[in-house]
Amino acid sequence: MSFILLLLLLASPQVSAGNFLFTAALPPKMVPVTVRIDFGPAGKPLIEKEIKVPEGATHKQALQGMIPIVEGSACCDPAEVKGIEGVTIDPMNNRWWRLKINGTAKKASPHKSHLKAGDRMEWIYFEDQQ
Repeated sequence: MSFILLLLLLASPQVSAGNFLFTAALPPKMVPVTVRIDFGPAGKPLIEKEIKVPEGATHKQALQGMIPIVEGSACCDPAEVKGIEGVTIDPMNNRWWRLKINGTAKKASPHKSHLKAGDRMEWIYFEDQQ
């Protein structure tokens, strides 16, 4: 009886490690999201397309996967999206990028919040008139 118990104890870490390795080798689940980029006063043509991203990807990761971006502190964090496709924020002229998810302005940082299947991500370059 103790021999069987010893075999079970010795086998358990191998089974766990084997399952971990198998799980880590699986590709991430891909989910569809719609991306819309409105360049507003910059005068570039609007971009809108549906893409597939790994489930749980951040808004910034999804954007980076489809178009060149510039990272930098737009407000508070050096990991923010400062520019898209060569159009960067311009504080002197009060021009900024705004992110909306499913029609609502996003309060969380695009490099920290996550997308889910069916989300509509909209980046809008605008001039603040205030």
